[in-house]
Amino acid sequence: MQANSNLPQPLTSSQASSARTAPARGGRLTSVFSLNAPSLQPLVLLILGLNLLFWVALPSLLLTGPDADNMEELVWGNVFQWGYYKHPPLPSWVHFTLMSVFGRHIWITFFAAQLSVALALYFIWRLGCELTSQRNALLAVVLTMPIAYFTTRGVMSNHNTLQLWSVAGSIWMLYRAWRYQQMRDWVLLGMFAGFATLTKYSIVVWYLIFVLHLALSGSLRDARTWKGMLAGTALLAVIVMPHAMWLYHMKYVLHDPANPLDYAAGSADTSTMTRAENLLDMWYVLTTTLARLAPMLLAMLVIGGLMRRARRRQIIPVQPLRSSIAAHLRPEDRRFILLLALVPFVLTCVVSFIADTRMIADWTTTYFLMTGLLTFWFYRENSDQRLFKTALVTVLAIQFLTAAGYAVGRGPLASVLGKPGRSNYPSHAVAQAMKHAWYSHAHAPLHFITADTWLGGNIAIHTGRQAQVLINGDLHDSPWVDPEQLKACGTLVAIDISPNAPDSVTPKVAAAMKTATMTGIVSLPATMDPNGPQITLKWGVVPPTGGCRPVPHTHHWKP
Repeated sequence: MQANSNLPQPLTSSQASSARTAPARGGRLTSVFSLNAPSLQPLVLLILGLNLLFWVALPSLLLTGPDADNMEELVWGNVFQWGYYKHPPLPSWVHFTLMSVFGRHIWITFFAAQLSVALALYFIWRLGCELTSQRNALLAVVLTMPIAYFTTRGVMSNHNTLQLWSVAGSIWMLYRAWRYQQMRDWVLLGMFAGFATLTKYSIVVWYLIFVLHLALSGSLRDARTWKGMLAGTALLAVIVMPHAMWLYHMKYVLHDPANPLDYAAGSADTSTMTRAENLLDMWYVLTTTLARLAPMLLAMLVIGGLMRRARRRQIIPVQPLRSSIAAHLRPEDRRFILLLALVPFVLTCVVSFIADTRMIADWTTTYFLMTGLLTFWFYRENSDQRLFKTALVTVLAIQFLTAAGYAVGRGPLASVLGKPGRSNYPSHAVAQAMKHAWYSHAHAPLHFITADTWLGGNIAIHTGRQAQVLINGDLHDSPWVDPEQLKACGTLVAIDISPNAPDSVTPKVAAAMKTATMTGIVSLPATMDPNGPQITLKWGVVPPTGGCRPVPHTHHWKP
């Protein structure tokens, strides 16, 4: 397809599309949040804002502990670095910024994750406005919202969730750059792609899909495409360069195995698995994916049932058969949706099967951003306004009930029933017990905690930002810890020796415990049931030797 540079810009295109559904100018003024408003952007922002409020406020109020990935970010993000031993740095930078403003609290991880979700859905709405009317685009986004990757998985502040916004922005800018051939869009595509690369290296799958789209559409025969790609790639390189230099230094100069490239390679390695076990894992990925898409399908069924019930009661007249929304799209736009909505997941499954590499369902989080646009094949163009209202009310009700059920079920209800977990972990009580042990014997500020990420993080977030975690007792995993300062400041060593401890004890933490001059054991109820499961912790104090200085929140690296 030859790109048409004379096509309208997105806001003009969206406004023109919405004009078909807006009342006559002489009619009564509509509310700014009405489906008949000239621009639906205020309504979209209100919906996304309410959704964010549900998924941040309820878990923050009712959960006493976050997911393990959230705790990693609270530990890593306490110090600004150009890279971390598992992943690229951007999500940790986001948490570093939030902690610098609000302090180190559990709720900021829920906020960071859901902010990524909200931005991603907004960018997909903007993309939908390029394809069709604002109403149709809103319907697609609303139906996307219940997918588990954006709800119960969307409060897990990991690199999969934190990549949603930059991937969605990249998809939106790819469409604009391809269709309008404006240099600004190519540059913005490079910017979003750079942020996505700084989040997780899995963006390479999307790079392949983007190039495949440009090749299939014939855009690679256009010189403007190559100029735009060069400009976007140049900005991407500038954004990624400091991290790339850090990565090169860690892997090829220091030969440090604690780097994101080796971690990514190890995560996909199946050398310890049989072919049958790997195929079983892939089957689990497929069934898990269907389960996580099920809330969207449920919402569509509920909406369909409500619409049929309204027609039977003659609340709304039976509409004549019309063609689908998809039928009114440009053929190349239909191909764009199908390619970017379906091929990433299918391609990853095929490559994983052929190459016999590990595949995990969480890694496909960004693959379902376009799923709502597939509903254009199921809904009719110019549908009655009641469809849109029913969809909004139904999905917002589902979102609130799901958020409330998630927060109550994993928090207070689990504690009352005596079922321990990370979400109802007695974080504050554990931290108080460990701090009491330290201050009773060391009589000095607590700067370093030697423990696994989960236990050390739960102590650190209730101690202050000066408290750093020596992850698994390993200086390679925790480059913010200076060995001399560790000796000068001393360290609190903590080990969970409960029968059902969530994490195993690493040799280096066990070795650190042997150097402690004072040790002890404390037991705490794991839930609200005092006779239920107990958390048994062993603590050790390695006292300071003197000369302890405040721990900085920036780790300076020079190649």
